[in-house]
Amino acid sequence: MPKAKAPRLMTVILLAVAAALPLGAASCRKSGPKTYRMRASTPLAPQGTVGKALARFCEQVEAKSGGRIQTEAFYIGELGNQREMVEFVHDGSLEVVTSLASGTARYVPQLALFEYPYIYQDEAHLVRVLDALEAEVSRLLAPHNFIAVGGQGMGFRHMLNKTRPIVHPADLKGLKMRGPNPIYVGMFKALGANATTTDWSEVYSALQTGVIDGLEASPDMLLSMKFHEQATYLSKTSHIAACVYYMIRKDWLESLPADLQSIVLECAREAAAYQNALDIEVQADALKTLQAEGVKVNAVADIAEFRTQLAPWKAEYVRSQGPAWQDLYSKITAIE
Repeated sequence: MPKAKAPRLMTVILLAVAAALPLGAASCRKSGPKTYRMRASTPLAPQGTVGKALARFCEQVEAKSGGRIQTEAFYIGELGNQREMVEFVHDGSLEVVTSLASGTARYVPQLALFEYPYIYQDEAHLVRVLDALEAEVSRLLAPHNFIAVGGQGMGFRHMLNKTRPIVHPADLKGLKMRGPNPIYVGMFKALGANATTTDWSEVYSALQTGVIDGLEASPDMLLSMKFHEQATYLSKTSHIAACVYYMIRKDWLESLPADLQSIVLECAREAAAYQNALDIEVQADALKTLQAEGVKVNAVADIAEFRTQLAPWKAEYVRSQGPAWQDLYSKITAIE
């Protein structure tokens, strides 16, 4: 089973010390198979679907390797934020991190396109895109010491606000909506809203004080943060689906014997399949809970209205970012 966690500061120190040890140093035996370390992390909570899948990934790697790979899992807050965890993998202090648009995009900016408005038809299409582009994402990230495997969806995102239901794009006019990065901000502006990038940790108080009128996120995320205590109109816009891969440290994976490399990749894909199935159930349950706790949930009149209004901005934004963005966008949108 994965090892118990250390306090954050001590964990970071231990990671640095462990990274300086040669692979296999965890085993002091003079006979028997060489053992390896796999330290895996996510910026998300252990009780969430990505966190549960990470635990499963680690457990299966240990079991299927017969203990030749010893694992340790880290969750939200234990090693810092997502940027720091991605850097740990890049620099050699970790072996695995869950990331994509908001993490490894710092090395390959066009990966932000995986969280672009209205590019996925449904959850099954999202998984097909992630699976089909696994090799392409790995190719783009290989110079930065990452291999991408096991794409995972984290639910389609909807719009929550404290003022009124969003039925047509025009209903967003004048609302102060929070988005996490420039793509989300650009989307809201194109739909007529006033957009801002309030930090996630400050959203609840921003809703409470009127700094923002609303935000967007998956039902599970909205419920877990209790934002519905301050905003009670949830409109099912399904505009973006967040997603991650297991980003595995390339030099570490390639240092393993061939059979262990296969085990790690197989277990990553199995854990991702588990997460994708679980997340659909969790999002549906969260939506029911939100309704039961007083949130007024509505369908929009026609998703095509939102798609049509965003189309010119989407095309111009991708064009303005250059050929690398255009190339990846064409590959994402080519998958049916």
